[in-house]
Amino acid sequence: MTTLPPPPAADPASEYQPIPLGHLFPHAPGDFEVFLRHGDSHTLFARDGEVIPADRRGMLAEYGVSVVYIHREQRDRYRGYMRRNLPGALLAADMSREQKAAVFYHDCCEIVRELLRDRLPQGISDMHGRLFVAYVRDCVAFLCTDAGLSRLGALMAHDYDVYSHGVHVFVYTVFLLKSLGLPQPAVIQAGVGALLHDSGKEGVDAAILRKPGRLTPEEFLAVREHPVLGERLCRPLSLSRLARECILMHHEKINGAGYPRGLSGEAIPVHARAVSLADVYDALTSRRVYADAVRPFEALRIMRHEMAGSFDLELYKRFVLLLSGAALL
Repeated sequence: MTTLPPPPAADPASEYQPIPLGHLFPHAPGDFEVFLRHGDSHTLFARDGEVIPADRRGMLAEYGVSVVYIHREQRDRYRGYMRRNLPGALLAADMSREQKAAVFYHDCCEIVRELLRDRLPQGISDMHGRLFVAYVRDCVAFLCTDAGLSRLGALMAHDYDVYSHGVHVFVYTVFLLKSLGLPQPAVIQAGVGALLHDSGKEGVDAAILRKPGRLTPEEFLAVREHPVLGERLCRPLSLSRLARECILMHHEKINGAGYPRGLSGEAIPVHARAVSLADVYDALTSRRVYADAVRPFEALRIMRHEMAGSFDLELYKRFVLLLSGAALL
């Protein structure tokens, strides 16, 4: 597997956030200022909108600089920059596989940190942040082949939100399965499947995915095809059976009313049941084109009462306890 460099360590008390130098893509100026660190001070290196040519980047590399800094107030601009440019970087012919793997891994870590900071109880984010980053590393390492990075780049280029949603679902799935005491290799493979669970949406018209109103019956049928299409698109990645099942079965329901196979109960493996639960929870608590985000308590109420029969009830109860900060890991 690919060896991945650790993400730069951030100081929560600092006004500046570290980012890898490799995230400043050639010919893609950022709409944020870039700083260099000298001891406890930071010096402006590039202004908002300034292109950093190869010779200046090379100069930094010569001096052993691998990390630069942005002001925390401009973090949203930086995230927008990655959203616009990461897909092209993963599909580019002039970046090595190692460079692509590192930038993909670090972007995943940043999304995970944001989720831990903004969506989970503080005690959880403090205790388990390193655990999740370690699982990100192990899961991403399986995908850092030429085929895997191209698949992810294509998915991001089609709809970056589908990719970032996959990272969120990865976190909740790993959180839940780890609490059940599953062996680490099984948790890692479920994490891979969770990360890729919506890969088939690459084959769904982007206009349908971003439609703010109710889907027509024909549009809904097109969306329903994405688990089967996702499993097919991911075949070149040589995924484990466990990971493929997460992709194919994440819309199956305990009562048999799901798709594509209409499986029910124990016929749905526990890892796929976990991805199903995580998928819906993240969708409800995230802003979508057709609905605003709801608060966690309301999301859990909807899942328990308005979607009764969809989920493994014992798994749902455990998920509620985990979100409440119960020390089940």
